Amino acid sequence: MPRATLEFNLPEERSEFMTALHGGHYESCLCDIDNLCRQIVKHGQNSEETIKLAEQIRGLIPYYIFDNE
Repeated sequence: MPRATLEFNLPEERSEFMTALHGGHYESCLCDIDNLCRQIVKHGQNSEETIKLAEQIRGLIPYYIFDNE
């Protein structure tokens, strides 16, 4: 079974370490934001500016989730 090991030089790379440690929570948060924006766009009960902003946010989320795979 393949394995991967991440190493960090602490304390210098503490920020990167925390990002790796909490990555699952960050992805879950982005999915929640995506779902909220989807509802705004789908139901259209908001101003055109709000809908456009929700579409822009949704367009950015895949870039941040999948950019480094």
